[in-house]
Amino acid sequence: MAEEEKKCPPTGSPAWMATFADLMSLLLVLFVLLLTFSEMNVVKYKQMAGAMRNAFGISKQDRLAGVIEIDGQLERKVARNVSPTDVPTPTVSMDIPDTTDEESFQVDPQESPEQQATDVENEVAKIIAKEAAEQGVEVEKNGNEVKIRFPSEIAFGSGSAQVGPAFADLLDKLSGVIKKSQGDVIVAGHTDNIPLGAGGPYRSNWELSAARATSVVHHFLNYTDIPPDRMAVQGYGDSRPLVPNDSPENRAKNRRVEITLVLGAKEAKNANNVQNQLESVFGPKPQ
Repeated sequence: MAEEEKKCPPTGSPAWMATFADLMSLLLVLFVLLLTFSEMNVVKYKQMAGAMRNAFGISKQDRLAGVIEIDGQLERKVARNVSPTDVPTPTVSMDIPDTTDEESFQVDPQESPEQQATDVENEVAKIIAKEAAEQGVEVEKNGNEVKIRFPSEIAFGSGSAQVGPAFADLLDKLSGVIKKSQGDVIVAGHTDNIPLGAGGPYRSNWELSAARATSVVHHFLNYTDIPPDRMAVQGYGDSRPLVPNDSPENRAKNRRVEITLVLGAKEAKNANNVQNQLESVFGPKPQ
């Protein structure tokens, strides 16, 4: 009996491949729609990018602008031994847009710096009342300046300059108002008069106070869009206490970090620059 002739396979792709291709196309369309409906969360994106950068061992770029001021003396180098901020575990989520007071808050450039400071103070007070009502955070206004005072107990561990998770979350909540204030942002660190123990990362309370203020600035640089040229760091050690360092309660009040927002600072600088240019051409203004 003659051998049967081998049958040639049918031409074209197998039938299952058409179904598989349809499934992949539908999945692609689904993910494109999900991406279209989602909203970019800048803070979470930068937290995730920072976590990936640290995981792959990429060196952290220092974008600190300005100078460190220690009791009136300007230091042109960044404080050493500054502990990196905690990077929260990144999560992937889809944020539903909302219209909160923070999103709708705006500083009217037509108002005086003092009135702008009043508006910023009221908005900061709302956020603190909502997010940190029982944590001892204070806000006060003086002229065109708004000062936000954070007790060190909610911000840092004992003898540490590492920003705590709760403090980092509060800074993120305040970053929108700070950015819209359009003024200088001065971060100052203060300690009590108890000397640091030997063998620690900091030689004195001066270095610790400057390191804590620098950690706050680094957090803003890494996780917000506040321009670096608006920020400055000050470290005062125990030289400017709020109350005498004569009891544990008073020493706790003196251990703090203060963020001072100076409204109208940019306009004042621009006016001074124009005045200096005019005086350089036409001479000083007659008295």
